[in-house]
Amino acid sequence: MNEIGASPYYNLRAEQLVLGAAMSDRDCVRPVADMPEDSFYDGRHRVIHRAIRSLAEQKKAVDLVTVIDTLTSTGQIEQAGGDGYVIDILTATSTAAGLKSHIGIVNECAMRRSLYMIGKELEKRSEGESPEDARDWVARAVRDIRMGHSVRLIPMADAVMATYTKLGEEQEEEGEPTARITSGIPALDGKLGGLRGGEYVAIGARPSVGKSILALTFCVNAARQGKRVLLVSLEMNEVQITERVLANDGDVPLNIITSGKITPEGWTGIAQAIGPVSQLPLWYCLEASTVEKVRRAAYQLYEDGGLDMIAIDYLQLMEATYSRKQNRQEQISEISRGLRLLAQELQIPIIVLTQLNRASVKERVQGKTVRREPTMSEARESGAIEQDANIFLLLHDPARDEMQSDYEREVWDALHKKGLTMMRVIIDKNRQGKRGRLTAAFDGDHMRFLPIPKREEGED
Repeated sequence: MNEIGASPYYNLRAEQLVLGAAMSDRDCVRPVADMPEDSFYDGRHRVIHRAIRSLAEQKKAVDLVTVIDTLTSTGQIEQAGGDGYVIDILTATSTAAGLKSHIGIVNECAMRRSLYMIGKELEKRSEGESPEDARDWVARAVRDIRMGHSVRLIPMADAVMATYTKLGEEQEEEGEPTARITSGIPALDGKLGGLRGGEYVAIGARPSVGKSILALTFCVNAARQGKRVLLVSLEMNEVQITERVLANDGDVPLNIITSGKITPEGWTGIAQAIGPVSQLPLWYCLEASTVEKVRRAAYQLYEDGGLDMIAIDYLQLMEATYSRKQNRQEQISEISRGLRLLAQELQIPIIVLTQLNRASVKERVQGKTVRREPTMSEARESGAIEQDANIFLLLHDPARDEMQSDYEREVWDALHKKGLTMMRVIIDKNRQGKRGRLTAAFDGDHMRFLPIPKREEGED
């Protein structure tokens, strides 16, 4: 065989050794077949690799005869350099012991080629895009190289085993922390069973109904379980958010905390809460206004100890990465899809808050304007959220005239006398379970939801 040259961007001799090993040693077949096709620089080698991978996937023998037969039957033998070239490759056999280092050489050259192409593309983008967009693109491109470009196909047998293993891991043992993230609201956790990795969860409500507190409840409860949580807030700063946490944990009304006239009892409650609250593995980000900024913040935590959940308050305050979108509805759709993909990418739940139209709970009945429960289709500026979400929760503070029975009116009156608000939590979408609704009491003074002891409610 002629001497094969090499450069920082390719090593044809190493490529031949890798392919020859697969055709001569069955222990080398799987590592070679699992290599991304674009790891190989030479077009002939890509064609031969494709034949090897096809035979491996069909669980057929991989050797000189079967590879040449496959290339001939598919009409690709000439693209592979002909019979003679394939035979020559077989003489360039790597040993099983040396295969790992030879695959490493091939992959390293492939990475250098990818980085070179990224540099060329970045040169073009830096002239026509904002520096931030160009930087975000190169961050994604480099991450793609690190994760690899091959598409993983999952056989049913592997899927069944992975599912069985995951079900075993998720079984809750007495005294052991749960793998799923719960809200701390028993009735809601009973219906959802907690949030799982990769789920995209929307919480919708009209302004000032309590969706920010519900998201914060999820975040704090998850942090108390030892989960690492990122709260992206585009509406409040870190002091305003923490005041709400201290109002709950310190049992001090929020208006006392923010009044500038905290009582001695108030200071005692705050002091007792500060220690435990300060230890929570909860981080705020106040400037992640695009999906790419959320991704950067997420990976900063993910690579520095891990990340278990993200909550975003709220969707309509975010900006689309690319300004070419024609209208706000398309921008919100782009943002929603990006967050859903990020949840799947990181395999963590992402909670996103969304505004509902202000008129969403009003309708005309017999000439009168009456209130009604909202639906997820009334999310402001986008129907994409409804499609993207795995779970869609709606909050509704019903008026007394919406109560359907004497018992409900009694509960509503009792809560009202205590300064509490009756709150409906509607599970309008639940891909992995049932839809339904539950009732809780909202304590606006202490920024928390409280259970209501009552009869079992039916489910949709």
